[in-house]
Parts: sequence; C-alpha cells; structure tokens
Amino acid sequence: MALEMHADQVGCGRTVNRIWQDLVQPPDGHTRTCPDCRTVRANLEPLFTATAVLRDHDLRHPGMRPPYTLKDRVLEAAFRQMRRSPRLVLCGAADGRVEISEAALAAVVHDAARTIGGVRARRCRIHHEPETGSGLLIHLRTAVAPGVDIRRAMDSLRLTIHDAVETSVGIAPRAVHLTVEDLYDD
Repeated sequence: MALEMHADQVGCGRTVNRIWQDLVQPPDGHTRTCPDCRTVRANLEPLFTATAVLRDHDLRHPGMRPPYTLKDRVLEAAFRQMRRSPRLVLCGAADGRVEISEAALAAVVHDAARTIGGVRARRCRIHHEPETGSGLLIHLRTAVAPGVDIRRAMDSLRLTIHDAVETSVGIAPRAVHLTVEDLYDD
C-alpha cells in the first residue's frame, strides 16, 4: 500500500491555502459548518492578522522586507502544527524496525534541499511500500534560481537527500524523484 502526504489538505479535503486565501472575507457556508475548516481558520486568523500588519508596515518601509525564505518557513510550521502526520513503519533497519512520521521525514528532505544553492524545496510526497522491503519513494517539487545548472543541481540534490534520509532513519530510499516546477527571483 502506498502512503501519500497531503500536507496542505484538511479532513474535508479543502486545502489550507484555500482557507488562508478565504480569510479576507467572511466564512462561506461550508466553512461555517465544517469543523475541520473552522478549526484551521481559527488557527490561521492570528497569523493572518500578524501577516497583514507586517505587510502594511513593509509597504511603508521597503527596507524592512523579510528574507525570501520566511513565508515558506512560516507556512511549513503552520502546516506541521495543524495536522498530525501519519507514521511510516520502515523495514530493513539493522536492529529492528524504524517508525517515523511523514512530516518528520519530509522535514529531513527539506533540510537537505536547503543545503543546495539556487534550489528551493516545495511540496514533498512520500510513498512507502512495505511489501517490497525498504520501498521508500520520495517525490520533491522544487524551484530553481535563474542560471542554475538544473541537471547538476538535481543530481546533487538527489544524492544529498538520499544521504540525509539514510543517515537519519538508517534506510536508503529506493528512489528520489525530483521535479523542477518553477524559477524564482530574489
């Protein structure tokens, strides 16, 4: 059985990003009646208010722009706080089994990606196929800076993720699939 990480979905299937975008208006009918959306909305409202205050301040003071990674890190932390991640039982460790949450394993992948210059990690999905032994498959979507040698950067990223996961959980991933979906400017 394959497990897929849906970091941005709540129990009803709506995405956290949609709930975030809807904060600029009163809750719609679904949000008023859905306990998952109400909870996520209530958890996001203080962050939304603080973000609006900072954004307004930054518009008046352009020299106060936050670092480009701040948004990604804040959203990543918010996603981790709002959901409990399913656990993966990984077979093949030298002295027994290893159990790890998908969120923790995704964090290892994201941390590894931060070490590669000109590459930003985006969505990470993890599949685990216990019937095939250590069938750990990692899918990571990325953005790269203009001028980056994409092939070389992705080869380096793949090796870095492979080594980081093996070092962290004692099992080498069967495959690390990478997708470059965007270019970014700073």
